[in-house]
Amino acid sequence: MAEFRGVSASSDGRNKADKKLMAKMKFPANFSEKCDMKKVALEVFRPWVAKKVTTYVGMEDDIVINMVMAELENEDQPDPRLVQIHLTGFLERNTGAFMAELWKLLLSAQSNYKVVGGKPVKGMPTELLKEKEDEIKKINEGLQERARKIAEEQERDREREREREKEREA
Repeated sequence: MAEFRGVSASSDGRNKADKKLMAKMKFPANFSEKCDMKKVALEVFRPWVAKKVTTYVGMEDDIVINMVMAELENEDQPDPRLVQIHLTGFLERNTGAFMAELWKLLLSAQSNYKVVGGKPVKGMPTELLKEKEDEIKKINEGLQERARKIAEEQERDREREREREKEREA
C-alpha cells in the first residue's frame, strides 16, 4: 500500500499565515473581482512585468519576473491578495502599487476576451494596446520623417546634377 508524506494544503501552516496577513492588510476594491486567466493573453504581460520589476527593484530580476508569471499561470483564477503577499518580500513597499496596476490590466484583458468565428481570442489590456499603438505611431512618424529627408536630399542631388548638365552644355 502506498504511503503519502507531507501535509494537506488545508493543514499547511503557510495557508494560515497567509490568511492572517490578508486579514491585516488593506487591498484595492477591484481585488474582489475574479479574473479568469483562460480569457487573458498572458504572453503580452511578460514585457510589462519585466519593465515594472526593473523599475521597482532597480535591475531586471528574472526570478521575480518568473515568479509573477508563475503566480498568474498556475491558477485559473488567482487571488490577487495572495499574489501580493507572495511578492512583498521582493518588491517591498512597491508591491501594492504593482499589484493594483497589474490587476487592473488583467481585468481589462479579461473584458476584451471574445469569440470570433467560433474560436476564442484571448483578451489584451486596452492600456497596453494603446501604448503599443502610440509606439508604432511614433516609429511610423520617424520613418516618414526619414523618408521625407531622403526624398529632399535626392531632389537636391537631382537639381545639382541638372545644374552641372547645364554648365557642361554652356
